[in-house]
Amino acid sequence: MTTEDVRKIADLARLCFTDDEVEQFTQEFTKIVDYVGTIAAVDMSNVEPLSSVNDLHNVFREDVAGECLSTEEALSNAPKKNESFFKVPKVLG
Repeated sequence: MTTEDVRKIADLARLCFTDDEVEQFTQEFTKIVDYVGTIAAVDMSNVEPLSSVNDLHNVFREDVAGECLSTEEALSNAPKKNESFFKVPKVLG
C-alpha cells in the first residue's frame, strides 16, 4: 500500500489527512493487508465447514394452533376500522 493509495482512499471517503497521518495510515494499512495475506495462506482443505461456531441448538416449542379471537373481538379496541379490517394511516405514497 502506497501513500498515493491512502490519499486516493481518503479522497473517495471525503477525508483530509495531514502528511503525517497519511504516512501512519500507509504503515497501518500495509500491516493489515499483510495480515490478511497470512490468513489467506492458511491451508483449510481438511477443515469441515461450520454453520455455527458453537454446538448450541435453538429449542423451539411446537407450533400448535390455539384459540383465535373472533373478528369482532379483534376489532373491539381498534381506534379505526373499516368493516372487518383495521384502518391504519397510509405509509407509502
